[in-house]
Amino acid sequence: METDPISEKETAPAEGRALPDDFASRMATKIAVTNERERDPEAATQKIGFLILRNLSAEDRLPYFLDTMDILLDQEEGQRYAAIAYVAVALPAQSPGRFEDFLNNAVNFLVDGHIHIAKPLYSMENRKKKFSHFARHLGDVFTNMIDINSDLYEVISQIYSMVIRREMEIEAAGKESREGTRRHLMAAREGPKAAKKLFDEVVDYIQARGDFQSDSLNAQNPNEFMVILADRIRGTRRYVIQDIMNRQAISRRKDMEKELSERLASAEDIILARESFKKALNLFWTEKLYNFKYLSVEKVRVTVQVTGIVIGIGYFLVGYLGLYGMEWWEGVLVALGMYLYSRFICSRRAFSRFFPSDVSKELEVTVGTFTPTVRKMSKEQMDGFLIR
Repeated sequence: METDPISEKETAPAEGRALPDDFASRMATKIAVTNERERDPEAATQKIGFLILRNLSAEDRLPYFLDTMDILLDQEEGQRYAAIAYVAVALPAQSPGRFEDFLNNAVNFLVDGHIHIAKPLYSMENRKKKFSHFARHLGDVFTNMIDINSDLYEVISQIYSMVIRREMEIEAAGKESREGTRRHLMAAREGPKAAKKLFDEVVDYIQARGDFQSDSLNAQNPNEFMVILADRIRGTRRYVIQDIMNRQAISRRKDMEKELSERLASAEDIILARESFKKALNLFWTEKLYNFKYLSVEKVRVTVQVTGIVIGIGYFLVGYLGLYGMEWWEGVLVALGMYLYSRFICSRRAFSRFFPSDVSKELEVTVGTFTPTVRKMSKEQMDGFLIR
């Protein structure tokens, strides 16, 4: 029966323990020596993975891991060993859970360092461009992995995908905070932030390293594999981002469905709204006929009123002219009586009992009692409600 080559004590180094100033340099030397001494590449990779996990897996030692890799990347011979070190923690033969946690923490550390510009920018003098220190770090590691073996693109894709997912998570959290209180907004604006995402800068850095300006037409680009690597990474970037967006869309859809289900009207609310809905329909029909009935009564009232006025004017003229033996004062009395009749007996107040009732206010109140329930109904609930 095989045993775990790392004991629990070895995999859990004490955090906060004081380390010598040259600890990163010692680790870099140890990794290089292990690679040189071990003839079997797989055995060397396994030993390096255990060495890193044993000495650098504590959370407060992640900066030393970055410094160790930077020391190796600054040396022409050490760049290969830095790539092997990443392979050692990305594809472990044993204890995969421990290595996976360490790699996640290391990637998170790189992303956070890039966002907050924890280290000065790297200036590529021959291209007159500046890149993030962390983009250069990952870019050099990836190019050396491909230089060792093109099959190691699986490791590159794994690490690069972790970077993308981490930055997308931070972006999503930032959007939520910006939609929150003003305090969160002010906190999000504190301190300088990187202008570009780390996964974009890594591609730009590798592309810049792969660009070749030849003096002759027949010159071959020695860095052509970097250009190919940049293109492959772009493809991975599109795939991972699309996958993340699809997952976010599914998650949002589920949240909306859950919210909708929680907001649906209950059976009790639907039953209570039924009578109010019926009453509202009756009131609506009454209100719809209101204008027709009102105009009909108003026509009769105006006709009677005008008729009385015309009769009064006619008697006044007959009396004034002395026709049919009528005295002038008799015509005046009849005219005055017709005026009073038209003014009071044929007024709107006198005809109020004949006018239809205006139920618009009652209709508004009744509609307001069941509309909140109707808004909560789903299509199926609405169909059943209308049928019943």
